[in-house]
Amino acid sequence: MTYYQFDTIIIGAGLGGLVAGATLTKKGHRVLLLEQHYVAGGCATTFKRKDYIMEVGLHEMDGLYEKDIKKDIFEYLEIDKNINLIKVPEVFRLKSEKLDFTLPHGKKASYDKLVSYFPNEAKNIQRFLTFMDNILTELPQFPLEKWKQTITLPIMPLKFPNIVRAARKSLGAWLDYYFKDEDLKLLLQANLLYYHDDPYSMSMIYFAAAQTSYINGGGYFIKGGSQKLSDYLVSIINNNGGQVVLGKTVKEVIIEEGKAKGVLYHDKYQNSSKNRVYAENIISNAAIPVLEKMLPNKEALKINQKVGHLKPSCSLLSIYIGFKGDIKQYGSVNYSTFFSHKEVETLKDVHKNYQGDWTKRNFVFVDYSQIDAGLAPKGKSFGVICCADYIQDWESLSSDAYKAKKEEVASIFIQRLDQKFPGIKNEIEHYEVATSKTIRSYINSPNGTPYGYAQIKGQSGRNRTPLKSPIPNLYFAGSWSFPGGGFTGAIISGYLCATQIQDQPNVVSKDQNEPSLDTENKVTLIEKKLIAEDTVELSFTKPVSFQYNAGQYLILDLLTPKYTNLDISHRPLSIVSHPSEDNIRLAMRYSDSSFKKSIKEMDLNTVCKIYGPIGSFSTQNATKGISFIVAGIGITPILPLLKELEDQHYSNPVYLFYSNKNEVSTAYHHELQEVQLENFHYVPVFTETEERISAITLFSHLQQWDNFQYYIVGNSSFNKGMKEMLLSNPSINNEDILVDDFG
Repeated sequence: MTYYQFDTIIIGAGLGGLVAGATLTKKGHRVLLLEQHYVAGGCATTFKRKDYIMEVGLHEMDGLYEKDIKKDIFEYLEIDKNINLIKVPEVFRLKSEKLDFTLPHGKKASYDKLVSYFPNEAKNIQRFLTFMDNILTELPQFPLEKWKQTITLPIMPLKFPNIVRAARKSLGAWLDYYFKDEDLKLLLQANLLYYHDDPYSMSMIYFAAAQTSYINGGGYFIKGGSQKLSDYLVSIINNNGGQVVLGKTVKEVIIEEGKAKGVLYHDKYQNSSKNRVYAENIISNAAIPVLEKMLPNKEALKINQKVGHLKPSCSLLSIYIGFKGDIKQYGSVNYSTFFSHKEVETLKDVHKNYQGDWTKRNFVFVDYSQIDAGLAPKGKSFGVICCADYIQDWESLSSDAYKAKKEEVASIFIQRLDQKFPGIKNEIEHYEVATSKTIRSYINSPNGTPYGYAQIKGQSGRNRTPLKSPIPNLYFAGSWSFPGGGFTGAIISGYLCATQIQDQPNVVSKDQNEPSLDTENKVTLIEKKLIAEDTVELSFTKPVSFQYNAGQYLILDLLTPKYTNLDISHRPLSIVSHPSEDNIRLAMRYSDSSFKKSIKEMDLNTVCKIYGPIGSFSTQNATKGISFIVAGIGITPILPLLKELEDQHYSNPVYLFYSNKNEVSTAYHHELQEVQLENFHYVPVFTETEERISAITLFSHLQQWDNFQYYIVGNSSFNKGMKEMLLSNPSINNEDILVDDFG
């Protein structure tokens, strides 16, 4: 007899997995959720850059409309009581050559505004809006199980007339059916990219449900970012007897007697042995094509026969922008503005445009400063430029070419934004670009799509991947299954998946004290000391299983940060200690950020979590002299690398050019003066009294530049400047330059 440690194991902590886990634990199930990333949430996450919380995926979530099942889910999980949902001012604004239209919230208000612009289409506007509303009305009663759909098929036209009717044509075909005015058609689907990239293959059912909810119920943003929702769902699971374990990769779904019985998983970052854990039910929140690879051939084939022919959706390119001022002064007065290029004259031009030239591709600008979003300090703003993206645009590029193309595309869109709001680009303090390749890297989604299978005819509604897989005890939740992608789709999918299994009796007693599987990443603070002005070194216990190489970094996650305003709980930090040391040492500059303030007041014996190691910044392939060019706290990975070279008795010359304001702000200044490495030359540069590091600085010491390999560590502007300086010398090859992006 199989010993079940949990009632349900969930693979993946996207919104579908988190909602399924939260729902089941509230029903008394013992849940284990395993997530490969060190952050839960999938696309419902945030990250920190400078003063800004950068929202990864949420522009707005369709409204908590009385006909929307999500309203009941939010009430059941008490999301409405624990998450601050802020209503955005309008559905959207569309700005094109021919039309500047802001669509308001509310059934009557939207109808009246549409009719005022398109009076000749008044009757059909009413018919179309009513048609969409009726579709949403029928959806909650629509049977989920395939067998129920089959036996209901004869009476479906009577019981679900609008759903059956909608399924006959695409969104584009229905717009052509109802309207003659091309500007009106383009307007009504202006935010199509929230769901898909082609109106003539877009499911009318999925579009109608979401769009009606936006129009009639309003759009909402989560104050502080979507990570707040993800973290709250994690807390429900953990506080109700479940476990959410991050940084763990599921390699295999265990199949016994033809049924899914458990999983094999291991630490994503460590070469640790696989752990075997069993449960009565397995829910996959992973992309279904990824899940296939976790299954034995026989079961993988069963899945593939069901989904192998399905097409994934498009991806998105996002440019996250922190503005140093209030951008309303430049004419940004709407929350989300969709800009349509002049060449998009008819509905048939939309899909071609989404795949077209970057200088013409339609895009949306979301200005979160129009509401109290909690993403930027007072007086500053945060916004996102977003457009359609496709993995084939990036797949074949080298690392350098990929970075260059991202910069090129960002420059194009920022310039286009500045043409719409003259002067706005001068307010940009920081920006970051995420492509389909970025999304694939973080959430392990084929083609980098956040939407799963495309919402097209044959893949939507009753044809969507069901919540139950063809393998007993294995279920699907999330964007790749019913009802589909987006925040709302994933949330509903997770909840409905949980309802498929929640009536089964618990196989694990709630009193059974299953030990935590989340202990190997925990570390304890054992020493904290100042090593320079406003610079601290932290020493933590080192887990027995934690192995790393000199020059790598890790993620430090504060479990109970004292301060949280405008910040996240984790940071990537280079490891100061050498792998041979018994403890883990990290160092950082203090600042006014909540994370750094929490560190400053953190007591000894405080427990944190680490994930890693990550990155590869190594002198292992050094064959020439070595020149480290370092600024500030970028010195952290250099210390263990010097120790490594010392242990190797490296005989080629090693230079360290180390830039700081002055001696008192120079971390490890005295330790560097005592490095016991043959032919080591320490060159501190104090910019308060000396020139900054320049070609003259290097040449005065190195003489023959081509006899060295160069290792640059500092902030992004320092790294970029130093690399450009080196490459301006024709005797230095690009392959002899290594830059640590996390310095």
